[in-house]
Amino acid sequence: MIVREEGVLDLLVAALPHLRGGLHEESARFTAQLLHDHLDLDAASVISTDRVLAFIGAGSDHHIVGEPNLTELTRRALRSGEVMRTQRREEIGCPNPQCVLTSAVIAPLRVRDRVIGAIKLYRVGGREISAYDENVARSLARVLSVYLEAAELDERATLATKAELEALRAQISPHFLFNTLTTIAALTRTNPERAHALIIDLADFFRDSLVDHGELISLDRELEYVERYLRFETARYGERLRVEYHIDPAMYAVPVPLLAVQVLVQNAVVHGVVPRNGAGVVVISASAKEGACEIVVSDDGVGIAPETLKRVFNRGFGSGAGIGLDNVQRRLVALFGPQHALHIESRPGRGTTAAFTAPLRS
Repeated sequence: MIVREEGVLDLLVAALPHLRGGLHEESARFTAQLLHDHLDLDAASVISTDRVLAFIGAGSDHHIVGEPNLTELTRRALRSGEVMRTQRREEIGCPNPQCVLTSAVIAPLRVRDRVIGAIKLYRVGGREISAYDENVARSLARVLSVYLEAAELDERATLATKAELEALRAQISPHFLFNTLTTIAALTRTNPERAHALIIDLADFFRDSLVDHGELISLDRELEYVERYLRFETARYGERLRVEYHIDPAMYAVPVPLLAVQVLVQNAVVHGVVPRNGAGVVVISASAKEGACEIVVSDDGVGIAPETLKRVFNRGFGSGAGIGLDNVQRRLVALFGPQHALHIESRPGRGTTAAFTAPLRS
């Protein structure tokens, strides 16, 4: 057959978005169907290293999805990582004597120098797989492999983000625990009812921190975390800490990264208001801005020195604050894109403002 370059391009345009999610049965089935329909084949298959992920066309009665790869030619291609082509049924090596497949090309899929599967093109009845067909298969496998590698990198980034989120949750616990328990202990004599309420809040806070809420949470749920955290801090600092909310009700349903606002508020309290002399104010606002939700946390605390401000997003910088801000920044960029990154402005002695935007979801 002669495959027009436009047909191959159309195939790639259709297949690549599906493979960006990785090599699994759904993406394999979609890709095999495209191969079959675009390349004038009698059968097409996509496999992993140990089983059939998809098989379309002649021979599907015994080349069954989920079962081990049958043909010897497939095993040779997977072992060697090389493209294999044959015009002989015997070289295909299917153990089923009724198999009608007579010519084939098998092009391995490689990710980070390891074979993870293959695309397989078949014809029957003596119709040949030509050298041109082999080049098409080789080129397709190369491009598909690049996208599968991108999918693996995406997955690694997601796992890393989740691991960092778990680490962030873990570091929140010891950050409050000692001070909060000390505050509760002091209140047991002067205000036992409030001490009891804080104990319940503390239990709920840590129970929630162990629940997997996913990467995103609605702003109103995130503000519940903020309010619970602030109950501990206002119990500890009393009139030294005042908090104001300016939230547009239309923004409550906007998804934000879990604990993102809480981390910003925590930094405003611990590193802004608490070190200053006298009382301080933390202001939390959310409003629509240029098609997005802008969330701002500001304080009138001690501020951040210019040389320190340049480093607050460095991984591992600071005693708690730097780690949290770095985590929030990378999650914002990964989830929403760089246009929604965290921005911090500060003037020593005048306070700090941290702001980011989240897309409005229709």
